[in-house]
Amino acid sequence: MMLCVSLAFTFHLSPFTLRAQYHVVHLEKPLNTPGSETGALRLGDTVLVFSSMPPTVKTNSQFDVGGGVMQVYQSRIAKNGRVAKPKPDRWGLNSKRDHTGNIAVDPWTKDLYFTRGDVETLNCEIYFAKKKKRRGWEKPVKLKGPVNMKGYTSTHPAVGRLSDSTVILYFVSNRPDGLGGADIWYTLIKGGKSTECVNLGPMVNSDADEYTPFYDQRNGVLYFSSDREGGKGGQDIYCAVGQRNSWQKAEAVCGCLNSEQNDLYFNISDYDSATGRPLGGFLSSNRSDSYFLTDTSCCNDLYRWRVDSSFVEEVAMAMDTIENIDTIQQRVRRFMFPLFLYFHNDDPDPQSREVTTETSYSSCLRRYASLREEYIAKQQNADDSSMTALFFDTCVVGNYNRIEELLDYVESLLDAGNRITITIAGYASPVYKTDYNLNLSQRRIVSFINMIRAWRGGVFEDALDDGRLNIAQKPHGAVEPTTESQSKDPVYGLPAVLARRIEILGCEIK
Repeated sequence: MMLCVSLAFTFHLSPFTLRAQYHVVHLEKPLNTPGSETGALRLGDTVLVFSSMPPTVKTNSQFDVGGGVMQVYQSRIAKNGRVAKPKPDRWGLNSKRDHTGNIAVDPWTKDLYFTRGDVETLNCEIYFAKKKKRRGWEKPVKLKGPVNMKGYTSTHPAVGRLSDSTVILYFVSNRPDGLGGADIWYTLIKGGKSTECVNLGPMVNSDADEYTPFYDQRNGVLYFSSDREGGKGGQDIYCAVGQRNSWQKAEAVCGCLNSEQNDLYFNISDYDSATGRPLGGFLSSNRSDSYFLTDTSCCNDLYRWRVDSSFVEEVAMAMDTIENIDTIQQRVRRFMFPLFLYFHNDDPDPQSREVTTETSYSSCLRRYASLREEYIAKQQNADDSSMTALFFDTCVVGNYNRIEELLDYVESLLDAGNRITITIAGYASPVYKTDYNLNLSQRRIVSFINMIRAWRGGVFEDALDDGRLNIAQKPHGAVEPTTESQSKDPVYGLPAVLARRIEILGCEIK
């Protein structure tokens, strides 16, 4: 659940539902050909990757989309912005036998997810390539787990991250139990394997086809294409605010980005550094100025889109003059529940069997953050050490920063006369007995309540006492680890580290 779902008024958070002017520019040859080019993605500032399938001409002179093999190409981007002639990738992603394409990159680790498809059946499977420490990627492997289902297609991966750093992979599949045609699903990646696959539901999917998802992690918005009723024609680009299977209803993006033909593979490559507002990116389309041999509707080309600079200035001025709009746009969209807060082993109050504590979570956080180097040193290999460092920097400290923003916003809502319920779940690692773990998870929730009560000199104290701010508590005890610990000491292993937490499940605003 998101805060914006509970607000009494409607404010669409995607900038592409605003009345902006977006310029869509057809990329020139040699990036585009009379064949089909799709899925342009910028890796850093120096490399552009995309997929291309060359045209073939039969005796009837018609383009045969099944006549070639799609491969991944890469182009160097010069400092002046010019893009060099593309070449087949040098990283070992391509297959001589199968189609290769639909690349998605994990922005944290730079690992790649992509698709390989049978040239006869066109059924696809999702592959994974781990980033090397220096240049390039390791040999691709088919992603393990239920994401690849025999007899059905799994394609168009898109990478996101949950607040506990878990990789969430959105993808497209025509597997059973969908809403019709191809739907968007998600799976979590744990221990290098996919977990249960979950349909995103009717707020995103329809009885038509949904394709090419892209998740804007900064703003919590999913972009995808669909040929559902009500569009401009063919596949149109839509967006939905949310995460996992909790979404606001999808809506079409600004009409100037969609055409009467197919518009697919929308992504964002450039953001405003101050506000996080999207400024530009890529899409693929077979609109009228795309290159082709004889059939004007056959072939997708690469296009670049960008925001009119005058609109960016107008929005900035408007945000300065409209009360609370900046707060709503910049803060609400970040509160993607659940929010996770983490603890050192047996904290607070080690060896206690009490269900309450006088310790504040802020004290627990300071103790935990001070142990960062110790945790890193306890890992058995470099990969786990790197992930542990990332966990401390992004999840332990980073998530606390998000809580600070949330509580500041809750204060403003209380000042406006709202009543609020915050729901918190507590967990422990399975080191001790069940009853001990249950009491420990309860103490962890109470430590967060103590922090709220003391926040900013007690700004929430009256609201807690008179019921305007209510904390719903759900202690759960121990969490069974999904993988075995690779640490020298299980207390310091990533499975236990991720289990010792509380989750702020959501805020209900009345």
